[in-house]
Amino acid sequence: MGILRLLFSALLCTVIYTSTAYAGGEVTLYQWLPTGHFAAPFILPVKAGETPEAAAERYLSNLEKHPDLMELFQGQRPQMAARNFTRLDNEREKRALLIANLPKDYGMNSQRVNSFKRIFKEGGHISYILPINANLGLTLDETRSLFTKISESFPMMVAMGGDDVDPAQYKKENLHARNLIPTRDQFEVSLIKNYVASEKGFFMGVCRGSQIASVALGYKLVQDVPVQVGPELPHGNDWHDIELKKTTHGILSALLPEGSNKLTVNSLHHQAVQFKPGGPLELAATAADGVTEATEFKNGRGILLQFHPELMDNELGSKILWRILQQKSKVMPASCSKVF
Repeated sequence: MGILRLLFSALLCTVIYTSTAYAGGEVTLYQWLPTGHFAAPFILPVKAGETPEAAAERYLSNLEKHPDLMELFQGQRPQMAARNFTRLDNEREKRALLIANLPKDYGMNSQRVNSFKRIFKEGGHISYILPINANLGLTLDETRSLFTKISESFPMMVAMGGDDVDPAQYKKENLHARNLIPTRDQFEVSLIKNYVASEKGFFMGVCRGSQIASVALGYKLVQDVPVQVGPELPHGNDWHDIELKKTTHGILSALLPEGSNKLTVNSLHHQAVQFKPGGPLELAATAADGVTEATEFKNGRGILLQFHPELMDNELGSKILWRILQQKSKVMPASCSKVF
């Protein structure tokens, strides 16, 4: 009996310790709209026992400790006043989270953020911005809690364009990648892996967003298309046709004109995804030189685009974004999209 009592006590202590440790690792999400010219409310993780004001200061002060991240802000601490906080409620159905990866994503004049906001608003969605490396100053447990809360709170996530992805993330030597910020890439890869694995939302990646999401899902990248594929088709700053492929859910192919298998899109990149069969993605579109232009998730819960529909400024760009919202609603019906 004495041995059983000791074992029971030890087990009870373990349970209490684990529960306490888990509770201490919880974060709460707040929307943060600093005074000034900002594009949309930011999402701020607040630790247990921490005020939102202290959380904002913790984030900004930790940002200053990372020279690579501060380089993005030209060495200047972002002017984000620690005020106007509101705890995020449980109504998740009409939210979209944009992952910031450049300082321009914060401002009122960001063309891509404003374009996403406009289309999403027309579809009844509210846009939020996740700050660059939003987990600064959080422990590993708190970061896991942040990822879980994001998956539970946002039925749509968008990774936008930006700089090259660090080849170390896909275990390759850097031959042609530039403007690398490894700290940012590590955070985004972990965030995307968690969000996709949760299957609680719809994921969209554009340009860099497509590339880093593909890396998170186990794919590699062409580090420089002109060098490794060839310069014949201009990918850097031009428009060209893409050929659409048949996929399980036909997200893009539903937009094809009758009798055609091509769309004309913009092109603003020098890297691309190396598609391989057998993974979680299906090839949805290629350029004439074979470069991957779009992939779709086999489970219907995501799409990755090498081009920028939000910057096309034409009817097709808007139709693509509307089609994506339709697919998101299809796989996330309103009656099931609230997570309790």
